[in-house]
Amino acid sequence: MPFLFLNFGCALHKDVITLDNRIGELRLRVVTLENQTSHLKAKTDVIKKKTEEIKSIEDEKDKNIRGQTAGQYAEIEKRKEEIRMLNGRIEELEHLSKQKSKDNEDTSKRTEDRLAGMEETLKEYKNKIARLEQYLSLEGKEKTAATVPAALPVEKKDVSEDEIYASALKLYDGEKYAAARQKLQEILSKYPNSDKADNCQFWIGESYYQEKWYEKAIVEYQKVIEKYPKGNKMKASLLKQGLSFYNLGDKKNSKLVLNELIQKFPNSNEAKIAESKLKGF
Repeated sequence: MPFLFLNFGCALHKDVITLDNRIGELRLRVVTLENQTSHLKAKTDVIKKKTEEIKSIEDEKDKNIRGQTAGQYAEIEKRKEEIRMLNGRIEELEHLSKQKSKDNEDTSKRTEDRLAGMEETLKEYKNKIARLEQYLSLEGKEKTAATVPAALPVEKKDVSEDEIYASALKLYDGEKYAAARQKLQEILSKYPNSDKADNCQFWIGESYYQEKWYEKAIVEYQKVIEKYPKGNKMKASLLKQGLSFYNLGDKKNSKLVLNELIQKFPNSNEAKIAESKLKGF
């Protein structure tokens, strides 16, 4: 019986040791698990932090992208509006261009009609002048034949172009217009390519203007306009031709010529005079 108790006591002691060992192992495992859990928690915190940082960066990127997209959208809309405005302007200009073209055609036709009328008037003046000159020439010859004896031949000395021109202007200033014309015509005959040719032709027109023979003045000014369009007397010839028509009571042709002057030489003094004259029409 004592032996039985002894054996039971040994067995019990052994079990206690075994349990202690198991408990120690379990505690060690618990500590290990706690350490692992702590380590995993730290890693989880790091991952969470990085995840939040990445999310923050992504959110910022999304925000920037949305901002850029909104800005680009606004820019696109702005460009679209500009294109719409430009298209509208183009349509407006095309309409104005067509209208202007039509107006120009109408104006051109009216101008052509007026020019045709002026040419007809000039033709009438030329015919009238030719008849008058023929009459005056015949009358002059008859008077000369009756009153002037035959002139003795006089030896002529050569006179330069400049001397003839100076003599013509002196006669003009002295209101000896017929004699001045004679000198000016002499230059045109002897020196047709002279630099003074347009001036001579203009002063011939001026001499008739001073004599108030406006029909003849118009014809002579027209020669300047047609023969010397780039000469220095072009503007003055247009002005005086317009005034000659006005003095004859022909306001229609006067207006046509003065407007031509203003259109071709808008900044000239002659154009300013023409504008002032037209205001009184």
